[in-house]
Amino acid sequence: MNARGIAPHETKSCSSNVSRRAVVFDLDGTLIDSAPDLLTAANRLLLEEGQPALDIAQVRQMVGEGVAPLVGRVFAAVGIGLSAPALERYTARFRDLYLEEPCRLTTPITGAEACLGALADAATLALCTNKPLAHTQAILDGLSLARYFKSVVGGDSLPVRKPDPAPLLAAIAAAGATPATSVFVGDSEIDLATGHAAGVPVILVEGGYTSTPVTALPAAARARSLSDVPGLVRALAPP
Repeated sequence: MNARGIAPHETKSCSSNVSRRAVVFDLDGTLIDSAPDLLTAANRLLLEEGQPALDIAQVRQMVGEGVAPLVGRVFAAVGIGLSAPALERYTARFRDLYLEEPCRLTTPITGAEACLGALADAATLALCTNKPLAHTQAILDGLSLARYFKSVVGGDSLPVRKPDPAPLLAAIAAAGATPATSVFVGDSEIDLATGHAAGVPVILVEGGYTSTPVTALPAAARARSLSDVPGLVRALAPP
């Protein structure tokens, strides 16, 4: 990991050459279903404070903007508004609880590894997520997905997070690519806003963590599943 907190990984292939194109993926809701482990950490935190547990549907609507917003929403759901110092304290505690078991119930979304494998020979793959880098790396290692990515940018790699374009641009640069030959694959309004801000076309995959249907969002392309993504990438960023 370099001084900016961006973690480089070896790609499955073509690791010594810059690819003709780069494909950057979001993580939660796009490549993995992490909500069950996030729910476990959230409910452990609430239990410590004598509060009632949440359910999986509630947590799925809270994911995507990083840990602090998630923690704020967790407590708001049980009727508690947090001061800034309290939010900072509970966010740190949540990070610790989540890092204990970040991958016990988390699973790849159907078709994730096949999608990555189909793209790895023709593109440089990178990851851009608002999840903290330590948690991200633990999950990628636990699910045997780390080998596909040339670079990984987490929610704490830079001073800003998505939808600010800087993390996506950093992931692209660390992958040795440029925005002009890159595509961003995500599942939410945040991913779409990030891509637009960075000048990178976005493919949105249905079924992720978003309150707005993907079909209602103005993405460059929409995928019903990850199996559709390689073909859409070829259309948007031809060799």
